[in-house]
Amino acid sequence: MPPKPKRPTQEDVARLAGVSRGTVSLVLNNVQSRVVISRETRERVIAAARELQYSPNPVAQMLARGTNRIIGFFTFEDTFPFSPADFYYPYLLGIQREAGKQDYNVILFTRNQGTLSRRIFTDGMNSLRLADGVVLVGNYPDPAELRRLADEDYPFVLIGRCSLPQDAIDTVVNDHTPASYQATQHLIQLNHRRLGFLVDDLNLEHHQERLTGCQRAVQEAGNVELTILNRHDLQSQAHLLTALRRNKITALICGDRTLSTPALRLIQRLQLHIPEDLSLIFLVSSTWKLPFANPTRVSFNPELVGRVAVQRLVKRITGSIDSYQQLRVPCKFIAGETTAPC
Repeated sequence: MPPKPKRPTQEDVARLAGVSRGTVSLVLNNVQSRVVISRETRERVIAAARELQYSPNPVAQMLARGTNRIIGFFTFEDTFPFSPADFYYPYLLGIQREAGKQDYNVILFTRNQGTLSRRIFTDGMNSLRLADGVVLVGNYPDPAELRRLADEDYPFVLIGRCSLPQDAIDTVVNDHTPASYQATQHLIQLNHRRLGFLVDDLNLEHHQERLTGCQRAVQEAGNVELTILNRHDLQSQAHLLTALRRNKITALICGDRTLSTPALRLIQRLQLHIPEDLSLIFLVSSTWKLPFANPTRVSFNPELVGRVAVQRLVKRITGSIDSYQQLRVPCKFIAGETTAPC
């Protein structure tokens, strides 16, 4: 069996072009240098590389450029968004598309999937260092790990909220309050005066923002009551029916993604007609399928959130910004067929 042909090197290109290896490296890696290389020399190096069918080593190019041109994607959740039905999948889609536009590859950090606590730092080392920077997602990001990343001055952007101050790290979030305000105004304009707000965990900032928008509209109206319902009110059909009747609720605002499906099941079992018996508004994402053709809802733009996160991250990687901030992406209220006049 004949020996495998030797792969041409930059030394081979340099000998054929009649230049130094350093010149070849500067030309082929397109590195800016104080050394002026003439157009004729550049063309000679490129011609020699083509003749030898020289293929540059990507690792060497990364070292020469000082960047991998790689953006990482890491989720604190115990499952990874591989399916279009997954909550974070459209965010990942926006990240991938904007990264391609910015001439970056995307690498997915999937180690330790299925565990309850996914860690960035393993054996004291930052496992994300393969990437120039990373976009993080998750409802419950670990603030200690975020602080360590910030202390290392490692570029990252968090999609979502955390307990750290807004000027401590870069975050991109959906702006829930204005759209929730519009949704509640919509019900008030339909003459609903007894509203229910369905939420379980008010420690989550986005739940607080949704409630704030609703409360603001109620306070402005002056003659409207807003009652908070939680998981306890969804224990059974009897529990939900009692809560609706006791508070004379004519419209229910779903402000918690985890409770929307259980609430819908109970409403269907109670044979309540929507919107004749009960108006419904969804302030949550609808990656899960609703039994309505056109629900009254707040629409998010997760792909845009992903794009904004990458745009901010690239600025952080390239050093064009030195301050931190929370970037808010607007949500849109859409009046559909699950609300009607009271």
